[in-house]
Amino acid sequence: MTATTAARTARPPSAASRGESDSARRAVVRGKEFLRKGQASAARDQFLKAARVEPRQPLHWLLLAQCEHKLGQPELAIQHLNRAWQLHQGDAEVCQLLADFLLESHRHTEALAVLDGLQAEVVRSGKWHLAKAKAQLALLDFESTVRSCSSALALAANDPVMKKQALQGMGHGLMKFGGHAEAAWCYRMLLDDNPLDFGAALCAAHASSWACDWPGLADDFERLRLCIAHVDSTRQRPVTGKSPFPLITLTDDPEILHWAARLTYQEHCAGLQPVRHRTTLKVPRPGGKVRLGLMSSDFHVHATSILMAEFLESVDRDRFELHFYSGGPDDHSALRARVQRTATRWTETGDLSTAQLVARIREDQIGVLLDLKGYTLGSRMDVLAHRPAPLQVAWLGFPGTAGAPSLDYFIGDPVTTPLEAQPHFTECLAQMPHCYQPNDSTRTLPTAPTRSQCGLPEDATFVFASFNMSYKIVPEVFAAWCQILEATPGSVLWLLVQQAPARERLRAAAVQHGLDPQRLVFAPFLSGELHRARLPLADLCLDTFPCGGHTTASDALWAGVPVLALMGQSFASRVAGSLLHALDLPELACTDIDQYIQSAVTLAQDPAVHQTINSRLGSARTRSPLFDGRRFARDFERLVLRMVARQDAGLPPAPLAAEPAPG
Repeated sequence: MTATTAARTARPPSAASRGESDSARRAVVRGKEFLRKGQASAARDQFLKAARVEPRQPLHWLLLAQCEHKLGQPELAIQHLNRAWQLHQGDAEVCQLLADFLLESHRHTEALAVLDGLQAEVVRSGKWHLAKAKAQLALLDFESTVRSCSSALALAANDPVMKKQALQGMGHGLMKFGGHAEAAWCYRMLLDDNPLDFGAALCAAHASSWACDWPGLADDFERLRLCIAHVDSTRQRPVTGKSPFPLITLTDDPEILHWAARLTYQEHCAGLQPVRHRTTLKVPRPGGKVRLGLMSSDFHVHATSILMAEFLESVDRDRFELHFYSGGPDDHSALRARVQRTATRWTETGDLSTAQLVARIREDQIGVLLDLKGYTLGSRMDVLAHRPAPLQVAWLGFPGTAGAPSLDYFIGDPVTTPLEAQPHFTECLAQMPHCYQPNDSTRTLPTAPTRSQCGLPEDATFVFASFNMSYKIVPEVFAAWCQILEATPGSVLWLLVQQAPARERLRAAAVQHGLDPQRLVFAPFLSGELHRARLPLADLCLDTFPCGGHTTASDALWAGVPVLALMGQSFASRVAGSLLHALDLPELACTDIDQYIQSAVTLAQDPAVHQTINSRLGSARTRSPLFDGRRFARDFERLVLRMVARQDAGLPPAPLAAEPAPG
């Protein structure tokens, strides 16, 4: 029963109340007429009058809420819908609208409670299931997301929009708990319906990469190429996805990556009017300090927090304050507690609407807002579009340009972001002097287990390793690994691939290259400390391409294991190269596949060369700036203050080349 039908079936009113009903009815009629004319403010006044006359009539609150939403007042709209909902929890229309408004405001837990509160006898629509899936996905309940999307898909036979949303949600949910091959088919079904769905083409290829389904990947990549070519030739805007990240794992072409990022930003900001950068705004300094805002959903056991912890502890509190805007879960870990101890102020943002979070950041007088997410899970590009801070900076969370005019700077370094790369970034490049990546010198290095404890053959002549995720393993690089193994008898390749079907596909690929599949050894996923303990059992880590290791690479180097990198043109393909340059090991950063293969073979076959590299790495671990969080903090502060100085001088953002530390 809806609010409208509830009004029709109410019991007959008394004589006294009939006058009130007539007054309310006339107000509703006038309000609807104003709405028809596009006069939402006048309509709101009429619906408010009706609600005051008949406060127990859900329809009046529903109409009032719709008006408030049109007028850009989402909080008032939610308040009015809550009144209607409390009056009649069997009203599917009110339930749906209230859940949708709550989801728009990022209040996912409340939305789920409302949806679950719909009376049991009321039929659940496809839209109800989709709203539930959206809340579940945001709350990281991926299996429930898939079930809800499956229910919506079953009801979407004649509704192409619902079918698309259900397939998208099902694909995203399947990806998150390991159903990569199944997810690929969801995205392919979307492509069958719309070959211009660039986001679906990207996601299909990414899912195939995760599954190590390389025949499927070849087909998916071809459909992606045709999609891009069609858009280029017709200038027709494609359907984009929520993130261009999958493309970063497939190509290092900076022009294509920049193009995809710009399209994604346009979709994220659809319906918004992004605020332009204003050079007239000074950077506030309450109490004489610059307030740094750090916005992320990864302040728990996550690579971002692992890397940042010592840096955060080392920031100069006489000049800076740290304000955290945390949209992720509280895992009650020691790492999260360590990060929280560095905060001047900590704000949970998971259930804050765009407007609420923008207002909070402005109230906090943030001078420099650091976005640590980009387009990864938990992105708040909507907030950045409103420019709540005078300076907004991309750093660490997303390995490439966001294509977002709302971001003023992108923090890199001379290797990941040489100034010649500026045309491929919407943001101005700002270079750290050594490496953009912070590291924690207090990380433990536990005693290593034995080879047999880790499933490695005791008699292996050399242990190559690659602990990057399976989606980063592309056929061309795997073929190079097979050549390396073939040239180094007795060696093995140690891989971190979780899903059994993906492991079997890699073994089959090894056989096709003429290798015994037993030379591939698969490691289980372990906690950070246990993972670092086993790393020294590897003799050489082989980096992936075009998306190389980031935290994975620095973990190996911290453990004293050399990393052999293959650098391309994109940021993501140059991270390991940056780490190696910071450690004064540039010869391990290769620029073509032949050099990569030959270097790996030489290191495996010549113990003296390998030992020399190990010794240099061992010395660099303690004296290099790469593993000095305190030194990184000083360099970072100087770079931020250069941005602030330009802003305070009324100058627009500009590329900032690396400068050596004074003295």
